[in-house]
Amino acid sequence: MLENAGVDYSDPQNWLYFPEIAKPVDIFYVYPTVSSHESGSMPIADEGDRALARAFSTTEASVYEPYGNVFTPYYRQMTTRVKMEDEDQFITDTKAFKQGARDIQDAFEYYLEHLNAGRPFILAGHSQGTMTLIELIKNRFGDDEELRSRLIAAYLIGYTVTDDDLQKAGLTAAKGAFDTGVVITYNTQSPSAVGSFVLMEGANCINPLNWTTDSTYAPASENLGARFYNFETGEFLREVIHYADARIDMKTGALTATIPADEKLDLGPYFPDGVYHMFDYAFWYRNLQQNVGDRINAYLLKT
Repeated sequence: MLENAGVDYSDPQNWLYFPEIAKPVDIFYVYPTVSSHESGSMPIADEGDRALARAFSTTEASVYEPYGNVFTPYYRQMTTRVKMEDEDQFITDTKAFKQGARDIQDAFEYYLEHLNAGRPFILAGHSQGTMTLIELIKNRFGDDEELRSRLIAAYLIGYTVTDDDLQKAGLTAAKGAFDTGVVITYNTQSPSAVGSFVLMEGANCINPLNWTTDSTYAPASENLGARFYNFETGEFLREVIHYADARIDMKTGALTATIPADEKLDLGPYFPDGVYHMFDYAFWYRNLQQNVGDRINAYLLKT
């Protein structure tokens, strides 16, 4: 059920992570789609959906936790039960998605006014979380130079970020491992995969193993560690060094990966064979984590 009233983000109960301030840098993280509520919109008071949001956030926000104060709002995200009114409708045009994206903008405004205290920050998301953050940067950052100056980086992973999105936000795509004020984005799949609805024409991509934006191959020996969790519980399962290689497909903008031949992964019910969307963080976990620290250090050295 869609609601007219917004979410009260002055209430700590409406935040998944609402930390004590212990570090000089903040992380504003938005979790991906976790809800299958039949209404089409996640009821943020629902304990089952809150538990799923906490579990999935454990698998991704833990990349950032060593370096910053992580803030994560609950939001009335579009659920897997949303039906398109017609075949040509974009997900971002649905009322359910727009409500969730509005919640994230409201949460971010509350965070800036009451919680941030002028600290530099990172934006981070995955899948629908990234989709809401794309709307946020387009609506909020393009006309605010001071806000852009405090952005260390935006890790907008698991959805297409186009040049038009970046232009509206006044931002650029990352070109290396140490540039700041930039957007880091990619969508992971096998070299033969087709049919990913998160990968569209014009997608920007950076390779999280060698931090290049061309087709330079990064062997699995450069993979510092893939880290796997149970998505439903947040339980840590295993860590594998040198798990997968990576190369950018310059025609499609996909980040292609070859995983171990004997590996059997559950890709979820919505993605075709070889689309590793569910594992956009897991495959490159340790390289991402190192890069977050590198970009923070690069930013702090400049200020």
